[in-house]
Amino acid sequence: MGSSSLKLSAFLLTGMALVLAPEVLAQQNPIAVAPINNWNYQHHASTFEQGYFQGAASVIQASGQANYSNSLAAVNFQEAYRRQLENSRLYVQVFLERREMVRQYLDRYGDHPPTRETLDRVAKAALPDRLSADEYDPATGTLVWPHILRDVAYDPFRKRIDELMTSRSPENSGDGSPWQRELRQLVDAMQRLLRQNIDTVTAQQYARAKWFLISLNYEGMLPPGTPNTVAVASDAPEAPAPAVPAPPVATPVSDEPQRSTNVVEVSTQPPEVGRAPQP
Repeated sequence: MGSSSLKLSAFLLTGMALVLAPEVLAQQNPIAVAPINNWNYQHHASTFEQGYFQGAASVIQASGQANYSNSLAAVNFQEAYRRQLENSRLYVQVFLERREMVRQYLDRYGDHPPTRETLDRVAKAALPDRLSADEYDPATGTLVWPHILRDVAYDPFRKRIDELMTSRSPENSGDGSPWQRELRQLVDAMQRLLRQNIDTVTAQQYARAKWFLISLNYEGMLPPGTPNTVAVASDAPEAPAPAVPAPPVATPVSDEPQRSTNVVEVSTQPPEVGRAPQP
């Protein structure tokens, strides 16, 4: 009897401990309870109806979630496309701005090819001066040589050039004609002789003789009767120009009077200039 009562008492105490233990533990250390999803802690329905309606609700929820995710993806795609277009626009804009900057730099600091007007102006400025009225009479073909070129050493060339100038006519002269080629050879020979005698003359005398020969060579390239641009550019061509006294070095050898006024009148009437006397 004694042992049986002890066993019964131990069993009752153990049962009471198991019943009272959760309440005591809950008061001492509360247990974190997981949220209840739908209906219980298990992952299955307790009844057939509950499982059916729970599955139908999950299908509807999944469909709505898919639509929402697709809409977010569409928005992200359009935003990415907008940024792509913006980048393309910025690329083109930067390209054009860079090209404009390069063009402005070249316009300001680059080498510019000369225009047609510039080339014409440079070509005209590089042409030698025409013989003045004090140096050449186009009506008679008489040249007034500088004193340096009247030396005996230049006589053969000077006499032949005088003959050519007096025989000058529109038919036998002009650039490339035999008359012009012979005149150029004679002028070149006089220039070489002048360079050889450079030590016997002053710098001013040498320059005057050199430019006279250059102008003479250029005069031979023009057809007879070509008006001097300086004289034709006058605003009143019908008014006679005042006579310009010739310098002492330009005095004709034949002591022929000056014809400055006559030269101006002839330059305004090219047809009369062309009728030079034949040899």
